[in-house]
Amino acid sequence: MSRKNHQMVNGQLLQMDKQYSALKQKQKEKIALWMYEETYAYYLQYHKMPMSHRCEIVIDKVYERIQDAEIWIPYGEVYRYYIKRKTKIIHRIEKKL
Repeated sequence: MSRKNHQMVNGQLLQMDKQYSALKQKQKEKIALWMYEETYAYYLQYHKMPMSHRCEIVIDKVYERIQDAEIWIPYGEVYRYYIKRKTKIIHRIEKKL
């Protein structure tokens, strides 16, 4: 991470290279819940789990929710976190079904 990666956006100073680990616990919990909800919604719509490039559909919807909640985190961090957690989310959905 470089030292000076802050920008003024809408009167707020934002860190432009924030990592997922830098988020508050409540923000992390919201994002994890949204990932579960969007993966489950994808399963209900297509009757299969998102694999490979289909994960981007779920991640895009989660990222929209993140932006609506005004949580600033780069898309790449959300993508990496989803790929890392995807198998746990899928197992949780399979147990529910």
